[in-house]
Amino acid sequence: MKGNKYLIIKYQGKILSLLFHENRLVRARAEKEGENILGNIYVAKVKSILKNIHAAFVEIQPGYPCFLNLDRIRKPLLVNRAYDGRILAEDEIVVQIYKEAAKTKSPAATCSLSLNGKYCAVSFDRPGAVYSSKLSEKVRARIGAALEKEGVLKEYARKNGVIIRTNAKSLGDDISPLAEEIRQLSGKLQEIADAAHYRTCYSILYEAAPSYLTGMRDEYEGQYEEVVTDDPGIYETIMVYREANPSFHIPAARLYRDERLPLYKLYSVETRLQEALGKKVWLKSGGYLVIEPTEALTVIDVNTGKLVTGKDMEQTWLRINMEAAEEIALQLALRNISGIIIVDFINMKPEEHNKKLMSHFGNLLKQDSVRTELMDITALGLVEITRMKTSKPLREQLTEQGKQAKGEA
Repeated sequence: MKGNKYLIIKYQGKILSLLFHENRLVRARAEKEGENILGNIYVAKVKSILKNIHAAFVEIQPGYPCFLNLDRIRKPLLVNRAYDGRILAEDEIVVQIYKEAAKTKSPAATCSLSLNGKYCAVSFDRPGAVYSSKLSEKVRARIGAALEKEGVLKEYARKNGVIIRTNAKSLGDDISPLAEEIRQLSGKLQEIADAAHYRTCYSILYEAAPSYLTGMRDEYEGQYEEVVTDDPGIYETIMVYREANPSFHIPAARLYRDERLPLYKLYSVETRLQEALGKKVWLKSGGYLVIEPTEALTVIDVNTGKLVTGKDMEQTWLRINMEAAEEIALQLALRNISGIIIVDFINMKPEEHNKKLMSHFGNLLKQDSVRTELMDITALGLVEITRMKTSKPLREQLTEQGKQAKGEA
């Protein structure tokens, strides 16, 4: 059980994707089999126009509404008529789901179609190339020069938007996998747009890969050494995906076989998930975190716990806070906490201690694959963080019942 592993198992009606670092659960995702619509592209029907908020509700299948913000529309693809600057009720429009349903809110759709790869994303949005903010200026210059030499940007970025993802930095001097991915995704996107005119309403034009596959793809290289599953069907899907995408460099997959000790018991999955949803998280120093999600924000309180003695208490507080910063960064990713996060560290008087903590914490948050920003320290000494929402928090993923949306294949 040593080493870093990416586990994919079926558990209580869900497919779980679990990333373990040296027997520590650091990432988790749950999805209902066959019910992931995030990233899917449909021929939808406009059911109603909400003029007061410049939005619309569209159905990707009868009785399955999605929210469409009309402010973000640049060049919508209508199937039933030519676009004349208006979106009308009963129009048949091509949309992509970019945000899952959340509590009482419907899924959110967009007309800006895009396809993601390991190294880039290509869209029908504003033409040109942009780079992940996590890439240094030196890396951006190197990749940009190599792509210019290949002629890829000149050929494709004039028409499409090309986003160079953080994973591209792992390519080194050989950026041919990135160049080929730009070509493939651009061609696939155009095929989808061309096919839309020949498909009926509610057709699904593109079905995104299950999140357990895209999770394997999107993890930074070196994050895990092996993929393990005990489900033959999932194992076969992984093998096909690896073979079809050799440039992704997905580590070897293994089919675990031991009926006496299922994979979820071997890795104590039930206990690990309970810990990942728990309110209190203990630190090795004896301190602990209290994590409280609310409707508006998430509050994290750092407590001294059992560690209350020592000759130099300021050094003790600094040590607990530094450890807490590392654990908070891990917990944000593990629980998939998004929005506004307020952290109440232990108060420290020396300014150099506070600067050291903020520098350490900021560097940790930069390593998150999801855009996370350390905003500032408030007048009350509270640390404010924002983390972009890309999918539901882990708690909702594990408890949701789900609703399936399928179209004509």
